[in-house]
Order: sequence, then C-alpha cells, then structure tokens
Amino acid sequence: MARTLAVTDRFSELRSLLEFLVSSPCPCSDGIFSCSQTEPIFQFAINAYCRAGKLDDAIVAFDSMRKLIDRKPSVFLYNILINGFVKFARNDQAFELYNRMIRDRVKPDVFTFNILLSSYCRNSQYGLPLDLFKEMKEKGASPNVISFNTLIKNSQISKSKEKGIGEGGIGRGGTEEERRKEKKK
Repeated sequence: MARTLAVTDRFSELRSLLEFLVSSPCPCSDGIFSCSQTEPIFQFAINAYCRAGKLDDAIVAFDSMRKLIDRKPSVFLYNILINGFVKFARNDQAFELYNRMIRDRVKPDVFTFNILLSSYCRNSQYGLPLDLFKEMKEKGASPNVISFNTLIKNSQISKSKEKGIGEGGIGRGGTEEERRKEKKK
C-alpha cells in the first residue's frame, strides 16, 4: 500500500499511513526488535517526497522511522535524502545530512560522495571537490568513473572561468572583447 501511494504521489494518504505506523507499531515487533518491513515502507515514502521536492516531509518521515527501527538507517536511505536536497539546490542541508550520517556512524559509499561532488560543481565551488575526494579515499570509498568525470568536468569549468571563456564564451566567438570586435566588422 505504501508503494502504491508513493508511486502515485498521493501524499496526504501517505502521510496518514506513516502517522498510523508511528502510532501503532507493527504487531510482529515484540517491543525489543522492530518489524523488518518498517524501513522499506518509509524508504518508499522518503523517495517519493524527495522526488516531488517535499524535502521537509522527507525529513519528518526519516526522523519518525528512526524512532521505530532498532538499528542505524541504511546508507541507501541517506543517499536518497542527500540527493533530494542536492537536486532541489538545498546544498547546505545536504551537507548537514552527510554530517549527521557520519555522526550516526553510517559509512558513506561512492554514491554518497558522487552526489556531494556534484553538489559542489553545481554551485561553482571549485576548490572543495578535491578536499571531498581526499575524504572519500580516507573513508574507504573507491572512486568510480562518475567520480573522476565529475572532477574533470569541474576542473574544465574552473579553468574556463579563470580564462574568461566560461558561461557561454566558448562557441560564441571567444571572449566578450572578441565578440565586440567581430560585431564592428
């Protein structure tokens, strides 16, 4: 039922279902161990909220889920949240979630770092991806093709802006001065 509500973007019904789960824990949980289906149910909801840009609802669902499960949230769930915040340009909150993930002792994976590298690049923070790349290796996450491509793209954009040919300068006749000279001819 949670999957259907999440896929069809029926958010008010989904919220009601999550509230019911929080107020009436699953009968299969015996008070010591939580129901094994709790996290997947919330995962569908959190993913749907992130996809729709309802990030505050995603955090409420995440926090509610944390109270119900008897272990740390999965790295996959953190990645869904972090990606949602990056996708909707709420990058500071994405990094807050990353720091929360570290505090919770959830080990970030290559996907976590690729999402964060992408965030730096989207926000023209050109020096920071290299620091994050070093941290990635320190945390034991092996970079993949996406990691390297993101760094290369970031480096190319950074160099283009330093030369004054970024932001549409290439392909439009070089620098602004060159375009003005060309116009006068």
